[in-house]
Amino acid sequence: MPATATPAITVVAAIIRGNDGRICLSRRPDHKHQGGRWEFPGGKVEPGETLSSALARELEEELGMQAALSSPFMTIAHQYEDLHVTLHFRDVTDWQGEPSGREGQQVGWFEIPDLPALEFPAANRPVVTAITLPAHLAIAPDNQDLDALKVGINCLDAASTGLYLRQWSEHAALPEILALCREKGVKVWLRASSATWAEQVPLQGVFGLHLPGSVLMDCQGRPGFPGVVSAACHSREALEKAIDLELDMALVSPVETTTSHPDRAPLGWQQAGEWITGLPLACYGLGGVSPSDLGTARQHGAIGVAGIRAFWPGSAPVLV
Repeated sequence: MPATATPAITVVAAIIRGNDGRICLSRRPDHKHQGGRWEFPGGKVEPGETLSSALARELEEELGMQAALSSPFMTIAHQYEDLHVTLHFRDVTDWQGEPSGREGQQVGWFEIPDLPALEFPAANRPVVTAITLPAHLAIAPDNQDLDALKVGINCLDAASTGLYLRQWSEHAALPEILALCREKGVKVWLRASSATWAEQVPLQGVFGLHLPGSVLMDCQGRPGFPGVVSAACHSREALEKAIDLELDMALVSPVETTTSHPDRAPLGWQQAGEWITGLPLACYGLGGVSPSDLGTARQHGAIGVAGIRAFWPGSAPVLV
């Protein structure tokens, strides 16, 4: 952090997804701040502008995209040495015209798996990770047998839903379960039982490693796992710890009252949003939520929602 106050700006940026799933990026001019790096197109929000109108204006001026419609995706606050930036990233859902560099900037379309290899401004890095994540995270029930679990996995929509194998992470059939998930293209998270668990267990093909709250607080550094590392966060202290460890993701809970923990006071979306908006973490709302809450979650700073029964195929719609 700089010793003296630095200028602060508010920026809105676009996540533009093509029909083929690729992402549209532009390269910053060399003479600008963070010049030469790829970025999500957008620009400064002018006084009196809404985020949606500011982004529509910027996309028309920069890329020739007309009548762009957008919705919230993620907000990140970042302190550079010489500038404090608050970036509001928005999913662009509709537009007219073919994006092109109207200001002479290079424009390109990239496959999502290729994004991490590109050079971005530091403030963009968390959203690069967030784009690789599913909107929904289903937590595998622990009160069913292996055959029922496999049936559920076969029914998951891999394009929108990932799988957290919480109580199944050390099951004898884990290799078989992971093989099925790879076949179906389902991204899988496993539960770390200790701060060094990832160093002791073969995790090839596993997308994410999840740290329960107690394990998170015991960690002295980011676990040695090459994929996404997430943590259970029930407090601001836990979120700060996740940031200090440079983790990628957090499950923030409980958002609403749950049947599994009825005595635990829920945060509510307003307080959850106050905790997570601006953090360099891809946050999911957990507890008393369902897939239909995705829009509300994104309005309050989360990129997704997670749960058990409301997310598991064939389960009764009981929120837990």
